[in-house]
Amino acid sequence: MAFDGRCSTEDNQDPETSLGWQLGNARKFVEPLGATVAAQYFDIGQSRSVPWERGTQAAALLAQLKRADWGWSAVVVGEGTRCCFGNQFSLTEPK
Repeated sequence: MAFDGRCSTEDNQDPETSLGWQLGNARKFVEPLGATVAAQYFDIGQSRSVPWERGTQAAALLAQLKRADWGWSAVVVGEGTRCCFGNQFSLTEPK
């Protein structure tokens, strides 16, 4: 699976700690199902109100979807409210 996470501000959140707990949450969800995290996409300094297409790492994840050789078969997030705001999920999921 590909992991997507986000840390909005370096001055209010420690990016390393934020990545650690979000990735840990994602692994706790997927590993009992026999899955592993094969790729990581983690934006630092991006508000959750910014569309995925404008986040550096989230945009890279979306771009990877256009390729035939993803290297993973699903996307997992460590904390839904960190990755999506408002109707972003409904706009991003069909992609």
